[in-house]
Amino acid sequence: MRRLFQSLTSSLIRKPASGKFIPFIDGLRFLAIVPVIVQHANERLFKYGTLPDLKPLEAQLSFLISRGTVGVFLFFAISGFVLSLPIAKVGNREEYGSYLKRRLYRIEPPFLFWMSCCALLLLVLGKYPPIELLRHFAATITYTHQLFYQDYSIINPVAWSLEVEIQFYLLAPFIGAAYFHCQKIGMRRIGLMGFILGWMVFQHTMGWQAGPWKATLLGQLPHFLIGMLVADLYHYPIARLQNFRFWDLLLPVFALVMAYSWTAELWKSMVFEVALLGIFLSAFYGKLTHRMLSLSWVAIIGGMCYSIYLIHLPILEGFYSFIGRFGQWSGYLGQLSISLSIALPLLFLCSIIAYRWVEQPFMRKGKGAKKSSFLINLHTPNKAQTANS
Repeated sequence: MRRLFQSLTSSLIRKPASGKFIPFIDGLRFLAIVPVIVQHANERLFKYGTLPDLKPLEAQLSFLISRGTVGVFLFFAISGFVLSLPIAKVGNREEYGSYLKRRLYRIEPPFLFWMSCCALLLLVLGKYPPIELLRHFAATITYTHQLFYQDYSIINPVAWSLEVEIQFYLLAPFIGAAYFHCQKIGMRRIGLMGFILGWMVFQHTMGWQAGPWKATLLGQLPHFLIGMLVADLYHYPIARLQNFRFWDLLLPVFALVMAYSWTAELWKSMVFEVALLGIFLSAFYGKLTHRMLSLSWVAIIGGMCYSIYLIHLPILEGFYSFIGRFGQWSGYLGQLSISLSIALPLLFLCSIIAYRWVEQPFMRKGKGAKKSSFLINLHTPNKAQTANS
């Protein structure tokens, strides 16, 4: 039995194309995906359930759960980190075409498969006219739904964030190359932080933090740039940050700050980005946090986050629409806890199947990267330049 469990665990551990697995990064993905799941479950409990009036503490809990969308912004920052880290390393340059091919091979097949399943399900349920459904499906799979409809996709609403991710994927090698081209580490970090703050001021001046623009890279760029800054700090660490002893205690503080500062107000948005950076630093340097995020089961769930993200909303929608037929059978906390105790295992079981047989086959190690004509002449500082900068 133990060998079977170890074999299953080994088969589910994510094997990135680079061949280098960093467990706590998947642990961060775990921190990102769980609030999103619980938020969507809570929304569907209110949508389909029959709930009594919430008490003050219950209302506060529900509000905190509703902040689960901040997990999506953590995903954006993780993408900025993961895509920037190879660029930070000397001699690790990849042709742009090879880079695009590898990324598309990794993300497109599962995306097309599950979006097709969602569309077919909606077609069978007869919720939308076939022609309308086809138009929305075409816009969704081409990552242009926000462009044409300025609204969440009816195929699967979570696809909005994947549209933003794709926009960053296309630009990440160029942004990363320009950033790491600067050999003075301290100067480029200060420059990037200044750019993030300046962009946010410009963003709020143009109104990109709201309306249809917030679901584009124009509205979400600072999160990705925080991830790029984190990649720099990870590859070229600062001794004073490493020696600070209270990162573990600060992690929940940063999480709460993110929950309460996620608004359209400029100064709160700036505080949000600082807290987002703090989450990464806590994961890097907090001994207990780092150890917990590196646990195998945490890393496995985090590693499956793409499959979980693609399928969790339809599953929760179906589950809560079913249990909603039973009416009010407990108070808010009772209905939430009991429903989650059933929904989460069901969701994770479906996610294991989806990950193992739909996503994982496309995570094979790619061919060796070739030198890139637009990156080959850029100089990246070596580690000897690091901590004193």
